[in-house]
Order: sequence, then C-alpha cells, then structure tokens
Amino acid sequence: MKNAPTLGALAILITMAHLLPHAAAAEEAPATSRPLTVRVIDESGAPLPGANIHSGVWTNAKFPPNSDYTTNAQGTVTFELPAQVRILRLWASHKGRVPMIANFDARKLGGEPVPKDFTFTLLPGTTIGGFVHDDIGAPIPGAKVEVCVDSREPGRGGLGEPVVNEWLAEGKDACVTDEHGFWALNNVPAGPDWHIGLRLRHPDHVDDLEWRGRSGAPFSLQQFRDQSAITVMQTGVRVTGTITGPDGKPVPKALVIWGDRPYHNSNVQETFADEAGRFRFPPLMPGKTLLTVIAEGHSPLLKEIELTATPQVENVQLQPGKTLTIKFIDSSGKPVPKVSVNITGWREKETLFNWRHPNVPYSKIPDEANDQGIYTWTWAPDDAVEYLFWKKGSKLTHRTSLSPGEHEIIVDSSAAP
Repeated sequence: MKNAPTLGALAILITMAHLLPHAAAAEEAPATSRPLTVRVIDESGAPLPGANIHSGVWTNAKFPPNSDYTTNAQGTVTFELPAQVRILRLWASHKGRVPMIANFDARKLGGEPVPKDFTFTLLPGTTIGGFVHDDIGAPIPGAKVEVCVDSREPGRGGLGEPVVNEWLAEGKDACVTDEHGFWALNNVPAGPDWHIGLRLRHPDHVDDLEWRGRSGAPFSLQQFRDQSAITVMQTGVRVTGTITGPDGKPVPKALVIWGDRPYHNSNVQETFADEAGRFRFPPLMPGKTLLTVIAEGHSPLLKEIELTATPQVENVQLQPGKTLTIKFIDSSGKPVPKVSVNITGWREKETLFNWRHPNVPYSKIPDEANDQGIYTWTWAPDDAVEYLFWKKGSKLTHRTSLSPGEHEIIVDSSAAP
C-alpha cells in the first residue's frame, strides 16, 4: 500500500456530479400520495384480522422507507404511498401461518409498480422443532433459534407475485429453547421442497455468524418435522482485558471489536470497555482472530490474537495518534464543503468504521469535511487508511489511501458526463 502524496506534491483529481445542475433536480420528486388497500385472507377466503403488514418503499419523494400496519376485522388495512415508487415490497404474517412477501419493481414490470389493492392468502403453517445442546451433550435453555427456509423453486421476485418469505423467525421473533433445550416453530410451509437454515445465539456459547444448513450440507427436513433434530453450540473461549493509554492509565469507553469483517453479518461483534477500561467478549471459537480498539484521542490498534485457553486475558496499551488533514477544493481553488470521508479498509481489513449507521456503534472518527472543505482527524493511525470520498447528490466517487499529513483533493466537475 503506497502512501499518498503530501500537500504541494501532487493533487488528487476526483469528479463529483453534484456540481452539475441536473443532479439536484433529480434528488426529490413531488410528495403526492395515494392509498393502497391490502387484504389478508385464509385458505377458504375468510378474512384474517390482526395480520401484520410491513411495507418497504423505494422512492425519490420524502417518505418513510419502512412502515408497519395491522389488518382490521375485515382483514384489510389501507395506507398511503407516494405517487411515484420505484420499488414496493410488502410482507404479510399471522401467527401459525406461512409468511409471504410480494415485490413490485418498476424496472421489471415496465411501469408503475404500485397497485390500488392487493391480497395475500396465508396458508396454515406446519410445525418443526428440535433441541439445542452444548458440546458435552447437555441441553441449553434460553438459546435463541432463528429459522429460515430455502425453496428449490426459482425466485419470482419483482413481478408482484406473492411468495413465501424465507425468514420465518429472526430477531425479536426468534424461537427460544425451554429448560430441556427444546424449540418449536409453527409457520413452516408444507411439502418436501424446503431446506431449513438455523442460526443460534446464547450469551454463554459461541453465536453463529452464518446460517447453518445454508452454507454446506442442508439439514434433514424430516428430522425437524419429527422434532428430533439436535444442534450443538460450542462453549468457546472467553476473552477479557484492560485498555490503557500511553501513561498506563485506563482508557474508559473504548470501542473493542473482534473479527476482520465485523459489519458483514447481523451479529454484534463489538463492545465498549467500562469506566475502568475493562472489556469482555462473548465466547469465541478457538483459533486466530483480530482485536481492534478505537478510542478517541488515541491511535487505533489492530492485533491478531490466538484463542487457546479459557479464560484468556488480552491487555492493550494505546499510543498517541497522528493528524490527517484533507483540503477539498474545486478546479478554481474554491473550498468544497461537507464532503463525506468514509473509511473502507485498514491493513487489508475492514475493522475501522466511521459510517453513521443506526446498527453500528459510533466510533467518533470524523466522517465529513467542514464548511471550509477541511477534514481533520487528529488521532489517526501512523500508516495508510483506505478512504471513500463522496457527497450527497454525487454519482461519482473516489477511493484512495492516505497516511497522516496534509493532503489536497481537487473536486472537478469538468470530467463528469
């Protein structure tokens, strides 16, 4: 990885379409709305009151992207949607029935995807179940079991035809094992052409990062229908430690991350140290993993650790950071304000993260240039970090690697189409 040139040596040229007049005009469409009525019925055509409807909307208008509704005594619900929609997705679910999804894509339908009304037929679900044991054969009560299905039939997404929603139980709707380690789920579609996937979580055992049965040999569907399937969770290795600064004093509230791609799955792979700088990981599989520590005012730390014993102590001492300054200007030398600066990699890993995302803890690493077009990070690592520069309304972005020091980035619209 080569270091980028410093200020005065060479300017880096990037093109951003936000400087073109047409980009702002396409940003927002009129917020005119229209109603959509969704009806949910059972296999006999009778209405299903109390069904849950979730809508996902892709539109240029200012409109909530996700909304939830419940059908009334007639099995219907009416809600407003923008007049212009690129994609509309509707989910329908009801206790004990197979959940469905319908996907309306304007590109595949050749026009406006929003119907005036739509009907879901939710069929009765079948029941599957099984047991969760630890690595010595003892039942694990209180384990969360997320369940999905894969069909052997080809997908029909985008054309507005309802199909089975493959995510049968996840998140807050996950199954929970009883005192015997047993779980059951009653919304599974009937028939033999389904592959079951599971993902297990428990605070005293190693959580699954991937879906079991989806990557590798599938589970036996009949064992789940017989409710005799046994899945095993590993006890794993506990890692604890204390984070200190250059002076040896504890660093409170540092963000501590494990793994090399922690933001590419739905599992939590980070924690915060307490006021005394102490941290504790959940159980992890034996073997090599990465430990990353991010604390404001200190250089981020990345180290490989070998998990071989239980418990295992990994104490960390942080060092002072370096200053990185980026000045964004246009071809005439005028500052370009509010350019977003996002980290995409460091030392060929993806553990540094400064994107503002509701599901990711805030690292406090700056993510935007100021009104004068200047981005400053005073506690950067002393080697190169990979960045993505972009601005709202821009179609063109630029990636580069920069080490601490002063850098100038020219934002030039002349090469934009």
